[in-house]
Order: sequence, then C-alpha cells, then structure tokens
Amino acid sequence: MRFLRLFTKGFFVIINFAVVLLFLAACLAPYISPAWFWPISFLTLAFPFLLGILVIFLIGWLFFNYRYTLLSLIAILLGWKSISAFIAFHMPSGNKAVNTTESLTVMSYNVSQFGLYREKDSKYNRQAMFAMIKKQELDVACFQDFYTSEKKNDFNNREDISREMKLPYRFFSSDFNRDGMQHWGSIIYSRYPIIASDKVKMSAGPLSESLIYADIVKDEDTIRIVNMHLESYRFDKNDYQDIRKIKNQEDTGLKATKSIVQKMREAYIRRSQQADIVGNFIRQSPYPVVVCGDFNDTPSSYTYFTIKGKLQDAFLQKGFGIGRTFNGLAPTLRIDYVFVSDDFKVNSFRKINSDLSDHYPVIVNLSLIGSGLTEVEVNK
Repeated sequence: MRFLRLFTKGFFVIINFAVVLLFLAACLAPYISPAWFWPISFLTLAFPFLLGILVIFLIGWLFFNYRYTLLSLIAILLGWKSISAFIAFHMPSGNKAVNTTESLTVMSYNVSQFGLYREKDSKYNRQAMFAMIKKQELDVACFQDFYTSEKKNDFNNREDISREMKLPYRFFSSDFNRDGMQHWGSIIYSRYPIIASDKVKMSAGPLSESLIYADIVKDEDTIRIVNMHLESYRFDKNDYQDIRKIKNQEDTGLKATKSIVQKMREAYIRRSQQADIVGNFIRQSPYPVVVCGDFNDTPSSYTYFTIKGKLQDAFLQKGFGIGRTFNGLAPTLRIDYVFVSDDFKVNSFRKINSDLSDHYPVIVNLSLIGSGLTEVEVNK
C-alpha cells in the first residue's frame, strides 16, 4: 500500500514537472521569433490548457502535499507576463463609455467577405451584418477580409456602408482583384476627414496582404488608424475535416497531419516577419495611434507582443475573462485586437457574440487624455 502511494505521488510529480516545462517554454514564445525557431509557436495554442492544468495541480497539492504547490506556483509567477496578456480582470460594472460626440468609437471586425462563400445566397447575411454594424453608431470601422464588387447584380459594399453607416470617408487596400471588378482586402471607414492614407505590403508574394493606415482629423486632433489582416493558416475544407477527426481521435493518416503542420509552420514564420514590419511602422507614427486587426495569433505569441510593444490592449484595459473572438477550432482563441497608444484613455470594450462571421466584432470607446469628458454607462 505504501509503495502504491509513493508510486502515485511520484507519477503526479513527474506529470506536474513536465507540464511546468511545457508551460515555461510557451512563455518564451514572445521572445523567440518563429522565423528562427518555429516549433515553439505551437505551444502558444496549448498555453491556456497548460495554465489550466497548472492551476488544477496547484489546488490539488494544497489538499495532498502542500510542498509540491511550489512547482506550479513558481511557474505561474515566472509566466505572469503571458498570463496577464491572456486574461482580463475588469468587471462589466467598470466598463463605461463617454459622450459619443466627444469620444471615438472604433470597431474591428473580420467580416469574412460578408458570407460570400458561406452560402449560395449571401444577401441575408450581408444585410444582417449591415444592420448590426449600423446599430453601433461608429466613428471608425476597420474591416478585414472585406469584399466588394463592381459587377452588375453583385454588391458594392464600399458605397453601401458609407451611405448606410454615415461613414463618408474610407481607404481600401484592394489587395486582390478579379478582372478589375471584384476586390478583396482590408478597409478603414471614418466619420471624420482622412488627410493622408496609404498601404504597406507586409510580405512578398501574390497572396500577401497590406497594412493600411488613415490619418483622420477629429476636432483639432490628428489620429492615425491602422488596420491589417495577418497571415492565416490557409486551411481548406479538407483540412478542417481532418482537424475535426483529430479532435475526435479518429484516424486521419500521417499525410493529413503533416499537411496541417506544414501550413501552420509556414503561417507562424510569415506572421512573425509581418509582425516585425508592423511593429516598426507603428513605432514611427507621428500621431496618437489606434491599431485594429485580425492577427491570427494568440496573446501568448511573438506576433502579439511584437505588434503591441508599449501600446495598450483595449481588452486588457476594460475586458473580462479570455475574450474569445474566433468561433471555430478552439474556445480560447482571441485573435482580433484593438491596441491604442498612451495618448488615449480606454473607456469601454465590448464584444458582440454574432455568428454572421466566424469572427466576433470588437468595439472600443476612446478619448484623448485631458479631454475632460463626462462618463456615462454603456447600454447593456
């Protein structure tokens, strides 16, 4: 009996130690570019689960042998930087907005081409999106994976949104086009005049997208709005089927697994290179900056920390929990962000749980520091 107890304790100590090593390795990801060592990036996807296991061990050892709690406790303290980027601790009661005529309300949203390939007739999906967006009374809207067309009987979203949302100023990247009539890319809409705008290629190749920016003038202030869509895994329908089989512990074959890993490896490396370009661009901004985008990477990644730099993460300032923004693959994926420079006060952060896209829109309310605005409660 004593041998069984010793064996059981030793087994759990070894497992706990192994989890600690994996967790600490994941916490090194912000400092190591995937372009140099890509395998560490895969641990960032496991980060929330590793953290959860550490917490379970921590609580368990309190009841069985409190001395071993140090294993998990030390790991959590060493990894606090990554933990603090993953979880927000602000209760909804402290989430307040200011008078919308004096503040700036910004949405970031991957609109998934308004359901263009989601169903045969995407008209209903697009109209529902328009209604939801219009309801937010935005000052700035940053959309990724945007689609518009000049073909007859197709939809010209650039004009429709400007008219329906009363956002007359815009800048569109038009990274891809078909016959000069159908266009894909990222777009910035603004209620306020745009005095300068441009796009910056984030990587080489025919499928590369652009970082775009627009300098807007609100009252006497110039604000730089940055929008981007970083490299995705480019999974196709077959890949998603294979992933579901893997999750359900069905046999998918080595070839399918290798294909998925290869696509993920290429995306991690490409995003790290894009993050370096984006981070350098943001640091050179002559104006207060608002950064929006679908990063396709988690808060424990090299991509997140490289782009964020010294900026404020609006979710961490006013959000609560883990802030999931992608409704596929895993329940822990926060990959859509709004960062702002220290020139701003983040008044509120909201996420809309809408299934019109595979991403959830996020909305922040901001004010420039020193504006002396009066706070009012956000409508719940």
